[in-house]
Amino acid sequence: MGLTYRPGGQNRWHGFESTCLSGGEESSGRVPKWYILQLVRLLHCADVHLDTIFRGLGEAPAQRRRAALRRTFQNLVKLAGELKVDALTIGGDLYEDLRSRQDSARFLAEQLGELPFPVLIAPGNHDYWHPGSLYATSAWPENVRIFSTNQFTPVELAGHRIFGIAHDKPKGTGNLLEKFKVPDGPPAVALFHGSERGQLPLQEEGKEDHAPFSEPELAKAGFRFGLLGHFHTPRTTAQLVYPGNPEPLTFGEAGVRGAAEVDFAPTIPTVKIHPVNTFTLSDLEIDVTDCQHSEALVSRVREALPGGSDNGTRVRLVGEMQLGLQLGPMELVRRLREGDRCVEVVFATRPALDLEQLRRAPDIRGQFVRGLMERPDFESELVQAALRAGVEALRGEDPAIL
Repeated sequence: MGLTYRPGGQNRWHGFESTCLSGGEESSGRVPKWYILQLVRLLHCADVHLDTIFRGLGEAPAQRRRAALRRTFQNLVKLAGELKVDALTIGGDLYEDLRSRQDSARFLAEQLGELPFPVLIAPGNHDYWHPGSLYATSAWPENVRIFSTNQFTPVELAGHRIFGIAHDKPKGTGNLLEKFKVPDGPPAVALFHGSERGQLPLQEEGKEDHAPFSEPELAKAGFRFGLLGHFHTPRTTAQLVYPGNPEPLTFGEAGVRGAAEVDFAPTIPTVKIHPVNTFTLSDLEIDVTDCQHSEALVSRVREALPGGSDNGTRVRLVGEMQLGLQLGPMELVRRLREGDRCVEVVFATRPALDLEQLRRAPDIRGQFVRGLMERPDFESELVQAALRAGVEALRGEDPAIL
C-alpha cells in the first residue's frame, strides 16, 4: 500500500491505494486509485443513560447519582473540546425514554451546542426515536445530527462517511447489517446500537440481544470500522469499539470505561479510552464473626465504608452471624444509608451454630435443622437466613426481620 504525505494547512492528509477500501478505478464510480484522505479523529461514547431511576437506592442517593451522570456528560463534552476532535459520536442510550423530561433535552442541547464541530447521535433501544421522543419534540443546535430512521444514512466528514441508523422501537430490532451494502465512495464507518453476538455471553447478566450482528458482518457490509453502543463492558478490536458506559451504573461494572478517542489512520484505527466518570462503585467484604450485638455490627460496617459522597459501596458480609442479633437485612441497609449513602448489602454469613449438635437433637429443633441440611441449596443466602431465623424462634427469641 502506497503512503504519501500531502500538505493541507492545519489538517493532516494521506493518500493511499483504493484497494484497501473498495478497489476499482475512478471511471467505475469507486474510490480513485490515489484517494486523498484526511486523518479523522472522533470522540465516541454510548450508554450514558441519563435519568436512570436507580431503583432500590432510596430517593436522595438516587437523585445524587442522576446528578453525577450529568456531571459525567459535562466532562465528556469538555474532553471532546480539549481533544479538538472532528466530531462527537453517540451510539445510543443517551437517556431513558420512559423517564425523559424536557429539562434533560435542554441540558443536552446546551452542552452539545457549545461544541464547534458536529455531534452525531444514533438512538438505541432505551432512547429510541419516535414522534413523541425528546429527539423529535425538542429544539437541537445546528451542529447536532440525530439519525431518525431504521435505514443507514451517511454523513460526510473529512473524507469519511459516517453511516448512522436509529432504533425506532424499544424491543425487537433485528440485524441492521444483514441486508445493507455500503455504496461505492470514501471509507465508511458504522454508528449504531447493537449486540455483537460473540461478546453477548460476556456481558452483564440479563443483557438483552438488541440488533444482533457478528463482527465479520461489518466488513462484509463494506464498513471500515464500527462505533457501537449497548454493551456496558468495554471492548476494542481492529473492527469496532464499545466504549462502555462512561459511568458505572450497577455494581460489578469494573474496569476502565468512558469515552473512546478514535483516530482513523490509513491502516487500522487506533483507540484510546478516556475515563470521565464522577461517581465510583466498589465492593467491600467484611467479616462479622466477632460482632456480639447489633450496634457492633453496624459500627464495623460504617467504619469500613469509604468517605465522600460520590461513591457507592456493595458490602458483602461474611463469617458467622451471632444468634439474637435484632437487626435484619432491611433495617441494616436503612441504618447504613443514613446520611444518604449509596450502600447495598449482600449477606453471605452463616449462623453461629453447632449444627452437628442441633442436627442430633431429638425434638423439633433437630427435625427442622436436618430438613434444611438435606436441601441441595443449603449454603444459599436464603436457606441460611431461614436456618438462623428458625433456630432463634425455636429458642424462644424473636427472629430479626428478613
